Amino acid sequence: MKRVEVISKHFLESNECVGVELNKPDPTGIDYYQFNDLLKPDEIEIRNRAKSFVKNEMSKVNLNSYYEKAEFPTELLPKLKQLNWVGAGMTGYGCSSLSAVKVGLLSMELSKCSADISTFFGILLNISMLPIYNNGSEEQKQKYLPKMSSMELIGAFGLTEPQAGSDASGLYCEATKVEGGWILNGEKRWIGNAPMADVIIIWARNSETKQVNGFIVDKGTVGMSVEKMENKISLRSVQNGHIYLKNCFVGEGQRLPLAKDFQSGPGASLFLTRIVASWIALGIASNAYSKCLEYCQNRKQFQSPLSQFQLTQERLVRMLANLQAMSLMCLRISHLYDSKKLTFGQVGMLKAFCTSKGREITQLSRELLGGNGLVTDFEVAKNFVDMEAVHTFEGTYDINTLITGREITKSSAFSVNKKK
Repeated sequence: MKRVEVISKHFLESNECVGVELNKPDPTGIDYYQFNDLLKPDEIEIRNRAKSFVKNEMSKVNLNSYYEKAEFPTELLPKLKQLNWVGAGMTGYGCSSLSAVKVGLLSMELSKCSADISTFFGILLNISMLPIYNNGSEEQKQKYLPKMSSMELIGAFGLTEPQAGSDASGLYCEATKVEGGWILNGEKRWIGNAPMADVIIIWARNSETKQVNGFIVDKGTVGMSVEKMENKISLRSVQNGHIYLKNCFVGEGQRLPLAKDFQSGPGASLFLTRIVASWIALGIASNAYSKCLEYCQNRKQFQSPLSQFQLTQERLVRMLANLQAMSLMCLRISHLYDSKKLTFGQVGMLKAFCTSKGREITQLSRELLGGNGLVTDFEVAKNFVDMEAVHTFEGTYDINTLITGREITKSSAFSVNKKK
């Protein structure tokens, strides 16, 4: 009888455990497993600074109104400039030199409030600078990087095309060598920042070598026009553009000399951006979960809080468990990147796992909010649709799993005409 009473007490009194002093973890997000204990003091400091920026600056701007109008909140740009966080993974030239862990942490915290701002700041600014840093001449670095790191110039990364999305290396955009430079012809689509960019990195196939080369194209260059993409349902404040290149001439000095092919060119920039995209997925999912938990504790149905029902608790625990797994993977992969040990397969699996589990979390959160999960008032609806974009960009789930699959099996599933 005594044993039955002990077991009963164990189940009914959630704050006690017989014979054990129970630690009380934070149940509202990724810190349920004391995530901060794994961080260095300077990493905790930058995470706290990002939280403070969200609270003191971003929360004071009506971001939902910009989101609904599909406009970028330019009033935040002066505040973002003051952070001096642009140029992650790059040293010198005014760059921040932030580690992958640090840029991941700040991206996660920003995305809890706005995935648009986090995407702009964590991915789009850095990915437009990385090709110049990795593949550019010293003259190009001195000319562009200081102004890009200070956000005096806004950059864009022109890789994706109307007919080359998942098959990113199968570019149709062509670069033809002429006297004194190159002629670019083709189109680019889904290029973040393009409508507002001062500098666009264009990746094109060399008509002679058939390899992918990179070019720095300044705003206003004759032969390049940019059309803002409309009617997006996700990341609406991020300005995506469709770029048209018609006999666009760029001088030889605008070619990135060290970008010899896809892997040394655009491929080298995708390591960090896929890591940051995973941290953004973590931030979006963390916010959706915490808002859902709060909602379930306050919302009553059938005379009881939703959080008291068994089905609700199962979903909340599933979401919380996914968050812990996502956070630990993000941190570990960031450490591998910073120590220069990361492989394409490892980062591919991170991106695939985090966005798929993040997608599950936002879907369950939306479901538990019922009709209120369909309006932006409760934030979860925006988390739900924004996760769809993160699940797709920087490589879809299927593409990233195949990258990992290729690495572990030593056999590529990408080629349509596979050798027998």
